[in-house]
Amino acid sequence: MRIVVTRPQRSGERTAAKLEALGHEPVLLPLFHPVHHGERAISALSGPLAAIAVTSAEAVRALDTFGERLALHLSKPLFAVGGATAQAAEKAGFGQIFTASGDALGLTALVTEHRAFFSEEQPLLYLAGRPRGSVFEEGLAAAGIPFRTIDCYEMLPSDISENMLETAFLHATVDVVLLYSSEAARAFFSHASAEKYVGALAAVQFICISRNVLSLVPEIFRSKAIAAEEPSEAAMFELLCHYSGT
Repeated sequence: MRIVVTRPQRSGERTAAKLEALGHEPVLLPLFHPVHHGERAISALSGPLAAIAVTSAEAVRALDTFGERLALHLSKPLFAVGGATAQAAEKAGFGQIFTASGDALGLTALVTEHRAFFSEEQPLLYLAGRPRGSVFEEGLAAAGIPFRTIDCYEMLPSDISENMLETAFLHATVDVVLLYSSEAARAFFSHASAEKYVGALAAVQFICISRNVLSLVPEIFRSKAIAAEEPSEAAMFELLCHYSGT
């Protein structure tokens, strides 16, 4: 099947390799690209803190170039939102990783279970990005967890040309589109709702990482959209395998 992958280039290439191994034809359409502000993160790590929280592997990648400066902090506990983020943290060298179920609510619950770690003098450091939802920070505040948030990356819209869109949507039949975030869904449908693409995408299966992302699929495409049972690529691939009969 021909499958459009809407992740940023680096993570999209990893997804494409998995799809190719399954015999599919991936089409990369990176709607956003990351800009890292790693100096903010490495400076914040030098302050008083009990543990670190990350809701995206991109926050860990923002630390990639800091070598010995990062090595000083790798023994600190790190709370990761899900498996992919935990793997990125492990690859970076963090040794004490707590892994949540894949979403902000699960991460809040996991941090709350370890509330004894934290105090006003030794808070949780949340290495965050923009744009982001408010669920995690609101959950921490409601649970009385002392925390500090540092924005260490931002996802900026990519320059998607008409030629790229025509290549993705019109030059050959698209079977599936994978949508990994609310921002990607909004950006995708701002392009795909143009009249010349609607017909080409009428029969496409949209696989969404969550019900929240599914809710952003326009009504004209909603009958062919489904959401993963849990917010992970593995769960999305389970739906893909069911749809493709593999």
